[in-house]
Amino acid sequence: MGEQTQKFQRRTVLVKRRLQLKYAAIVFAAVAFTGLIVGIGSYLTMFKFIKENDPSLMPVLSEVIRMDMVKMIIFMGIMFLVSMFVSHRFAGPIYRFEQSAQILATGNLTHRVSLRTGDDLMELQDEMNAMISNLQRFVQKDRTLLEHLASKLEETLKKIPDSPSESDVADFKSDLRELREELRHVTSGFKV
Repeated sequence: MGEQTQKFQRRTVLVKRRLQLKYAAIVFAAVAFTGLIVGIGSYLTMFKFIKENDPSLMPVLSEVIRMDMVKMIIFMGIMFLVSMFVSHRFAGPIYRFEQSAQILATGNLTHRVSLRTGDDLMELQDEMNAMISNLQRFVQKDRTLLEHLASKLEETLKKIPDSPSESDVADFKSDLRELREELRHVTSGFKV
């Protein structure tokens, strides 16, 4: 349970490098594509208007295009950084879920997923922790049943005399059948 109170602190921005770079590339490409479509459309319209009405303004249009290109490059850099920040907010929790799944796969049902305050996927954290708690209850119930059955078996074994009569053997068989029926309830809560 000590892990439950421990807060996870990420020091690396690229926690899941491939996922985050893919996300950043998608955002970057969407912004670049939109910028190009809008920019080209606007400049073609201005170019056509200036060419028809006042061709002496063409050098001004060239300067505007050059300045807008610089702005676009700066804007794209900012968008890349913002997309990296945003991707970090969900890549970090995904990374944490992967780590938790590996711990749970070893059979440690005391582990709980613990995300940082403000991370995305907090609802998934709560659902996963509830699932782990339910699994823990199932396993504890089965463990208690197995302990009960083990002590019952021990009692049955103690009842057997060194030279059992036929009625002793019949009683022993009856006790074993009863134990067998109870054993069928172990892990009955799981579909496998």
